[in-house]
Amino acid sequence: MKKSLLIVVFISLLISCTQNNKTNTKNSIMKDAMEVAVKYAREKFNEPRDTAAASGVVTVEEGQVNFVTANIKYIIDPKKILTGLIDDDNNEDAIVYIYSVDDKGMENPENLIMIRTDGKLMLSRVIESNMKVLSVNDRIITAEVSSRSVNTPLRDCHVCKEVVKYKFKSGDLIKVQ
Repeated sequence: MKKSLLIVVFISLLISCTQNNKTNTKNSIMKDAMEVAVKYAREKFNEPRDTAAASGVVTVEEGQVNFVTANIKYIIDPKKILTGLIDDDNNEDAIVYIYSVDDKGMENPENLIMIRTDGKLMLSRVIESNMKVLSVNDRIITAEVSSRSVNTPLRDCHVCKEVVKYKFKSGDLIKVQ
């Protein structure tokens, strides 16, 4: 009886430690992905200014006032980070959805594909299209793609969207049937 109780306690402890390790790894990837995305957005400005909300959403905009050109800000939401195996190795990678908004309210979405190399996430590809990544499973990226331009009134119609599966090969997204 004592041996079986000891085995149950040991297995429970082992499972909880394994779950904790997976959570720590995922949190580390999410943190690294946010850092790379914020760095990417900061490089767009001469004097970048970051603002972080309590929810974790980071806004990056120009720190100096510019009356000549449109003011643009990049918005990075940690809830829109997807992790999974993207390339051919067994390291967790990430896709971060960010978007820029100008003074007129025009949104320009971008998906940053980050590949883990030598223990760090590196920006591999930026996709500037109206594509919403739904999942990353078994090296397949499932995305909802609009057949209309972002600037048209019909861009959000449900009939104008299709779900497409991609595979990431040599830095390119290749459509999978």
